Amino acid sequence: MNKVSYHIDELPPLTAKQQADLEHLATLSDDDIDLSDIPEVTDWSDAIRGSITPQASVISPSILAKFKDRAKQTGGNYQDMINDALEEYLTDH
Repeated sequence: MNKVSYHIDELPPLTAKQQADLEHLATLSDDDIDLSDIPEVTDWSDAIRGSITPQASVISPSILAKFKDRAKQTGGNYQDMINDALEEYLTDH
């Protein structure tokens, strides 16, 4: 089985059609949703409970806290701020 991994900040925003499709699905009962192209999984014998774990951070907690505090003060996104700081460092060195 291939592993697919996404980071929440890397996902593109939903298109208007995707948003409309989701809103339409929310109005349907389970029986009215066509799942023929994605058959239901009925055999969960190989499933592993708790196998999805958050990514470990490689940034020290004190540095992360400083970026989060700065983001709260400025209304920015701390992850974007970290990326910008790293990009600037790499450009200068």
